[in-house]
Amino acid sequence: MPNVTLILRLAQLLQKRCFLLFLAILALMVALPFLSGTPQGRVIGNLCNLIVLVTAVAAVGRSVPSFVIALLLALPQLPFQLLALKSGEPGYFALTWGFGAAFYAFALVHLLHYVLRKDRLTSDKLYGAVAAYMMIAILWAFLYGVLQYFYPGAYSLGGTPKTLDMGELIYFSFSVLTTSGFGDITPMLIQSRFLAVLEQVTGVMYVAILIARLTGVYPIVGTNPDEH
Repeated sequence: MPNVTLILRLAQLLQKRCFLLFLAILALMVALPFLSGTPQGRVIGNLCNLIVLVTAVAAVGRSVPSFVIALLLALPQLPFQLLALKSGEPGYFALTWGFGAAFYAFALVHLLHYVLRKDRLTSDKLYGAVAAYMMIAILWAFLYGVLQYFYPGAYSLGGTPKTLDMGELIYFSFSVLTTSGFGDITPMLIQSRFLAVLEQVTGVMYVAILIARLTGVYPIVGTNPDEH
């Protein structure tokens, strides 16, 4: 009986795919600053990213076609990541980030369709909403990485032009998405500046749409629910 109970609880946990995705992204964000300094750390960081990819594929793969497409976009990142770490060739990093951006864009479309559709709001959907917000930042980090490959000198760190690594790109992306604007990393070219503007607009629109969705689920006290 204890084994049956454990299996049932594990099955219930696996059904909370958005919650697992949220945990995987959170673990990646916590671990990344401590893993990017050494080659071994980068390998572990890539393993953490692999866990995020697996949970994201599980979260958005609610039909066979979506599962297959997500898998096809996720798989090429692994060999390109290994080649990039082994050779240090910027082109391999650009390919990794390009496939990463395509995967996260696809995953976001399907995740938002699940989170924002008008049916019963569950705790798993709320975790999916938070995960989607974090995935927007990671998507833009990949886009920033691709852009700096084609436009060298697109960003500066402390006033000095620099090719940013993934940890720095994610940090910069979150500061843009949340409009924190610390100013230590600066977009230097018109292309990188307007890409940052697009992320700021996306972040504001996402929060507004999510609030509207929650308002529709939880009507204001004193109003007639039938009017919504």
